[in-house]
Amino acid sequence: MGPTLELHQRIPLPTPATLTACHSNPKAFDVDRGEVTDPAAADRIRQAKATCRTCPIAEACLRWALAHPDQTRIGVWAATTAPECATLRRRLKSRLGPDWVDVLTTGTAPPR
Repeated sequence: MGPTLELHQRIPLPTPATLTACHSNPKAFDVDRGEVTDPAAADRIRQAKATCRTCPIAEACLRWALAHPDQTRIGVWAATTAPECATLRRRLKSRLGPDWVDVLTTGTAPPR
């Protein structure tokens, strides 16, 4: 079993009990790396992040996004852009070591 498949099993994509904003309007959360610093996209990114902050599965979504960098290169995930996720991954690795994903799977340490 490869590490990617193992991560999918250990930290699965969260499934909401009810329809979330990102599922009902996914285009509102599509943000590529170039847009993150684009003033024209700032309001849309702020709105996407604000919507994420009220989501009931935001914590699980962030754990998934952090553990799956290849699948979260674009978009807003749990009020976090791809560059912000990359920064969080570096901090987690620095703080928790190379097995930081194991800590995320247990839920014992907050991702931020």
